[in-house]
Amino acid sequence: MNATQMNRRQFLKTSAIAATLVAGGRLPLLAAEEGSGSGIDPSRGLHAVKPIRSYLTHFAPSAGPLQGRGSYTLTYDIVHWDGVDRKTGMPSNSVVGQVVIKRKGRIGKVAYEVVQNTAIGGVRNFIEAQITCNEDDENSVREWKVRFYHTESQGGGDPLSEIRETGTCKDGEILINSGDYRSRYKAKGPVITQWTVLDFLIRKADPSVNATFDLLQDLSLFKANHLLVYDGETRLRLKVGMTVTLQTYVQTGEGVLPVHYLCDERRRPQLVTTSILSWALTSVV
Repeated sequence: MNATQMNRRQFLKTSAIAATLVAGGRLPLLAAEEGSGSGIDPSRGLHAVKPIRSYLTHFAPSAGPLQGRGSYTLTYDIVHWDGVDRKTGMPSNSVVGQVVIKRKGRIGKVAYEVVQNTAIGGVRNFIEAQITCNEDDENSVREWKVRFYHTESQGGGDPLSEIRETGTCKDGEILINSGDYRSRYKAKGPVITQWTVLDFLIRKADPSVNATFDLLQDLSLFKANHLLVYDGETRLRLKVGMTVTLQTYVQTGEGVLPVHYLCDERRRPQLVTTSILSWALTSVV
């Protein structure tokens, strides 16, 4: 395994670092408060949107029908939690990238194309993926191709940063091939990604949801035993004079801090929040 591959995999493991920061009070913790019913403790604010409170002051929900559509494109801002502004004493946010998810329904399978870019520390990181999924409830992954690379702040590419991987998942056996090495994992449940879970909510979001699955983050890191459940309503104040009530779902499991999905009455996932990086829907096509 070369140094670039090792650095990439180490970078993806920053969830453990984030967990340490949460314990030290330096990151907003999104876990539901014990005994609070919906998980929202009014005395501590709306936990599901703590990392993006500044961004919400100029956010407006995106329209566009999704239910019953086999093909669509979702575009999200990637919103960074910048910590507390020393001048105002309020949390601050910045948009550091974008993720575009294209879904195409085909006979006997579902195809996804994903393009994601995130700029942090003067480097813009890209993920480009083509994913073929099964036509089950979870759109569980079947096979994929993914390319990772980054560009410097001056705009030039770094050919040494490029990693290309292919993978398959059959009967719970996951195989990831990156040329010089192979990784194998054994899944007990359906295997999904952070991009394809959105379609499950578009089709199945309901207070009765109780879904279990294994997560293949970025199609590269296997994280088992995840649970997705309803977490109550969240009422938000957005732009001046605008309020909205969203249905909230929370995902927990190995290797991640709680992830919240906030869907409108038409099951559009408007917001996806976690401690450091969150997504905000900007377009439905």
